[in-house]
Amino acid sequence: MSDYKTPKNKLINNEQAAALNLCYKDKQKEGFGVEDEDHFCCSSWYSLEDLEGYINYVKEQALEQKVNVNGIRFYFGVYPETEDESIAGRNTLFMCPTKAGLGMSEGGKSGDANSSTDVITISAMNYGDNGNPPKNDFGE
Repeated sequence: MSDYKTPKNKLINNEQAAALNLCYKDKQKEGFGVEDEDHFCCSSWYSLEDLEGYINYVKEQALEQKVNVNGIRFYFGVYPETEDESIAGRNTLFMCPTKAGLGMSEGGKSGDANSSTDVITISAMNYGDNGNPPKNDFGE
């Protein structure tokens, strides 16, 4: 078992998660439009192995580059039309490591995301499984 503890104050119950997911879908569908239903997804899945592997990769690269990584930021994106036609125009979720920004103590504290800056010398991670729209609601 790991020494890491889940921050209990950051856990949400299933009802809260479902409400967040529904609100996201409602807001985003306004922008994507009904005619683009096939390109809209509201989840991105990564295996535990891929997540652990990415975290280990980030830690290794941070040591090599002497960068004090303090977290991982998740970004929403949309694949450009120049991508493979099976994903072109579809939204995605990708992640990149962060480090302490200006005016932030080295290492940072939990909750200092706004003071953190992206580490662009370490590759970001994408290409999770974005589900098969439209059946990708929370809990399915």
